[in-house]
Amino acid sequence: MQLVQFVHQGATRCGYLDGDEIVGVDWSLRDALVLLTAGQPERIAEARAGRVKLSDVVLLPPVTPSSRIFCIGINYLDHQQESMDVFLATVPKAPVVFMKDLSTIAGPFDLLDLPSSVSVEFDWEAELGVVIGAPARNVSEEDSWDVVAGYTVVNDVSVRDRQVRHVQWTLGKNAPASTPIGPGIVDRDTVGIKPDIEVTCRVNGVVKQNAFTRDLIFDIPRLIAEISQVTPLLPGDIIVSGTAAGVGFKRNPPEFLRDGDVVEVEIAGVGTISNKVRTEC
Repeated sequence: MQLVQFVHQGATRCGYLDGDEIVGVDWSLRDALVLLTAGQPERIAEARAGRVKLSDVVLLPPVTPSSRIFCIGINYLDHQQESMDVFLATVPKAPVVFMKDLSTIAGPFDLLDLPSSVSVEFDWEAELGVVIGAPARNVSEEDSWDVVAGYTVVNDVSVRDRQVRHVQWTLGKNAPASTPIGPGIVDRDTVGIKPDIEVTCRVNGVVKQNAFTRDLIFDIPRLIAEISQVTPLLPGDIIVSGTAAGVGFKRNPPEFLRDGDVVEVEIAGVGTISNKVRTEC
């Protein structure tokens, strides 16, 4: 099952994909995530409330009003090595965690306003998002999959000059409506636990990043255990698991997103998001 959040005729709704249609349901996205995690997708389907064509809706990012976005920095060895002169000179011994505010999130096919007045160094980062569907506090690595609802696609767009300038990454990671997520949430059982799936980023059709999630330094159970030791994870929270080598600022010469560019992130079995960039805004 792939849950989506969408707008149809001015109303925001939750549903699931069925071919080229969306089956609307009388559940909020948060409640649907809870049911999915509890192994009760049939209860979601039982609450059917009409069908609409996918082409007739606007897909929203699959986040709730209370979602928190936990991002993991430097979580692929090749990315640590390509950026070691700027960020971490050695492989981290614990996950590097930072957060994005909900105001930074954009839809899976939205036009991305990345104003040149803020920066000319907006950079792509293709990442797998892990969506939480059950309250989790002090979860062990062994039990971590019990709190996962599913997976989504994230482009953790970064403002490189501001990220490098500040010791904390907050300003470099929180440009408004700069981080597209979606197109939906594919349930854990469809993709599987311990996913080993391909993550690809393309800019104007040219592959910039290509990796497999087996190469994460800290795997998903470790990330869930580490975060939940400090703060309870809640349904709707997303852990953005990290990006691989191939980011723009470490290319020779450096490359950044420019006006009119189309940036895509594809994760096998999860989906593809595609966003056109506008810099003069």
